[in-house]
Amino acid sequence: MSTPKQASWIVKKIFDAREWLRQNNPTETLNNFCKKGKFCIKKVYTASRPKYQKCNWKRLTIASKAIPRHQFILWLALHRRLATVERLQKWGIVVSKDCVLCRSNAKETFDHLLFDCAYSRTMWSKILRWAEVKHQIGSWDEEISWIAKVAVNRSKGEILAFLFTAVVYHVWNERNNRRFQGKEITCSKRIKEIIQMLHIRGQSVENWKKELEQLNSYPS
Repeated sequence: MSTPKQASWIVKKIFDAREWLRQNNPTETLNNFCKKGKFCIKKVYTASRPKYQKCNWKRLTIASKAIPRHQFILWLALHRRLATVERLQKWGIVVSKDCVLCRSNAKETFDHLLFDCAYSRTMWSKILRWAEVKHQIGSWDEEISWIAKVAVNRSKGEILAFLFTAVVYHVWNERNNRRFQGKEITCSKRIKEIIQMLHIRGQSVENWKKELEQLNSYPS
């Protein structure tokens, strides 16, 4: 049935929506959008939405209790937008290719910095050991998959997500300081700063306090 010419604008919109559904969902019939014999708008809305792959790291950014500047760097890292040497070279900027953190003559790439580099791997492994978490550190993608699952826990998971976000930030910050300013901070000092930040933030998060009471020292 075509749209009646004398119909009001809202009726015309309903007919247009029906036609759109037929064109975009040719295998579906209107009966498929019914529930208990009644037309279900929710089913139509769900069918009309684009189908995207689920984002497994959204918990690391949504409702995160990490420090905002740390969250921003993590967000860039999650989208692989950090200006590493390989990206700088694509922009025509000439810089040394070697990693300034581990000084192993390895080329600085995103995957090397996080977490193939000895500096970043040591920082993350020491913090995990301090938090009494047994975990074999893998590649960046493997770490994201792991921390995204762990972050579901509302106490220990949130603390680990905070620590992970801080590690990414401090690794990137140390890289920039060494490469562009010639300044250097040891891994131990960075770790100590991260732990201090965690306890400061934990004072305002009630469900962290019990966990933090057991973590009242610095990593050895």
